[in-house]
Amino acid sequence: MVGVGLVHKTLQILDLFQPDHSSWSLNEMVKVTGIPKSTIHRLVRFLTDRGYLALLEERHRYTLGPASIDLGWRAWSSFDFREFCRPSLQRLAFQTQETVLLTSVVGSGNAVRCVDQIESTREGLRVFEKIGAIFPLHAGAAPKAVLAFLSDEDRHQYIAGSLEAITDTTIVDPKELSRDLQNIRSRGYSISWEETYEGVAGVGTPFFWSDGRPAGSMAIAVPIQRATSETIKTFGYLLRDACARIDERLSQYSPQSALEKLSA
Repeated sequence: MVGVGLVHKTLQILDLFQPDHSSWSLNEMVKVTGIPKSTIHRLVRFLTDRGYLALLEERHRYTLGPASIDLGWRAWSSFDFREFCRPSLQRLAFQTQETVLLTSVVGSGNAVRCVDQIESTREGLRVFEKIGAIFPLHAGAAPKAVLAFLSDEDRHQYIAGSLEAITDTTIVDPKELSRDLQNIRSRGYSISWEETYEGVAGVGTPFFWSDGRPAGSMAIAVPIQRATSETIKTFGYLLRDACARIDERLSQYSPQSALEKLSA
């Protein structure tokens, strides 16, 4: 288990580097992790030699290096949300017989992109979306599910920006939108009434990366004629359960979870 222990300590060091704390001194690493100073020195030197950390010599601090950045890009480019979430999408489509959508957060963080859908099999009115379509975070069930669970700073910054209406019922008043987002956080799912398309209601729930950032959302789109209050509530509960399962699976990709499995 000595090897596992060293891997654990190495990942502890790499996990320190976050957007809000991007550089660390050796003494800070020792204080926060509790790892002996001699071990920190050895592991940091190892990571620096291989490009996973970089030394800012004039400040005696370390940041993530080019090898870490390259690894992140490779992981991101090979991660397939559609394949990862497809079983949950299929289960929801079977349970509801309505159109189910999957979105991922666009790189800038100010929008979501529709990356997959399963169209309703019901006769009569049906709803469908174009794969690849991008929506701002304040309009529609799938985008608002993400916006509601951004950090306070990011959410307030978005609301303070330009809120353009897509339909007559898109919420563009900052105070009204803030109240709506608070309700979404309280009940765990978003509701949209004709905010992106006339005649369409939607329910959405986010799923999260292991650090708590929204990764995307799943939503159910339904013709407004079938969107009773009881139906909306049922869909909300189904979505919350589905996204909870996705959260559990995504958490398995965190270094800590991987080490726990390795040590078991």
